[in-house]
Amino acid sequence: MYDRTAILAYINRKRHVTIGDLCENFEISDSTARRAVAQLEKLGKCSRFHGGAFALGHVGKTQVMTRQATNTAEKIKIAKAAASIIHDDATCIILSGSTVGYICRFIKEKPLTVITNSVLVFDELRVYSDIKLIILGGFYNHDEEELGGGIINTNLDYLRADYLFMGASSFDERSGFINRNLSVDVYRACLNACDTACMLVDSSKYAVGGTSIAARPEQIKYLFTDSKLDAKIIKHFQRKNIEVIVT
Repeated sequence: MYDRTAILAYINRKRHVTIGDLCENFEISDSTARRAVAQLEKLGKCSRFHGGAFALGHVGKTQVMTRQATNTAEKIKIAKAAASIIHDDATCIILSGSTVGYICRFIKEKPLTVITNSVLVFDELRVYSDIKLIILGGFYNHDEEELGGGIINTNLDYLRADYLFMGASSFDERSGFINRNLSVDVYRACLNACDTACMLVDSSKYAVGGTSIAARPEQIKYLFTDSKLDAKIIKHFQRKNIEVIVT
């Protein structure tokens, strides 16, 4: 039986903890750690985010964590559908993103190799011995909890993956999949390194604009989205030979 008071004291002392931290420090399971955090949040003792918890009053919540709290139900369904195509012993690139990050909860029991630039993905999966983790080094982006820059491209020159899972800030039939940041070189390197590219975006991201094109429609094999996306838009993507999976 875990000690909820001790877990709260640990969260308050560290100010920011991951589920993996709790599992390791209290020798409890992933599900037990999540349940403890959920109960503490319900009691108003901490603030939960995907993959961990903050002490009350902590101001360190990042932009990607904030986005994970919007359209959460849709994002979890999308991530679950995406995870279902992954076969055992596959190698997957999982990039940072508010929807993509939810894949972690559905693959933790699979024997996989995961390549990632996401600190949140690393924190979520690092306690599972069946998952081999490869961390792409680079400059740390606090808002997105990710590593980026040219160092990642060098690493990917000698890596390959069965699947790439990525997200976007916006998407449309003409431009494809768009992000606000300018890390197009990272996306290009990941697309070149994978056999099957998968895009995970909820319908609220449709045609909201952005700066850089992360992927053209012809570079994507699967588009995972939710049922609120208009059927006409789905058909446009299907005509571009994208397999659209609606959750």
